[in-house]
Amino acid sequence: MNALTYRAWRPSASAYLAELRREFPAFGIIADPDRPIWMAVRGDDVFIRATDGYVLRQRLLEISDQ
Repeated sequence: MNALTYRAWRPSASAYLAELRREFPAFGIIADPDRPIWMAVRGDDVFIRATDGYVLRQRLLEISDQ
């Protein structure tokens, strides 16, 4: 699979970021996909950093017990 094929079915970073924000409203979620850095914060006690939105979602699911 080449990069163009992979990108064709992959959602845009902004669309995926919006979906994460809808799914996890208790978290502040920001992303810079060009670096790549995706972060989620909840209060003073939870800070999660990931290299892409998919990894961030998995980590959020793990701590949210969803």
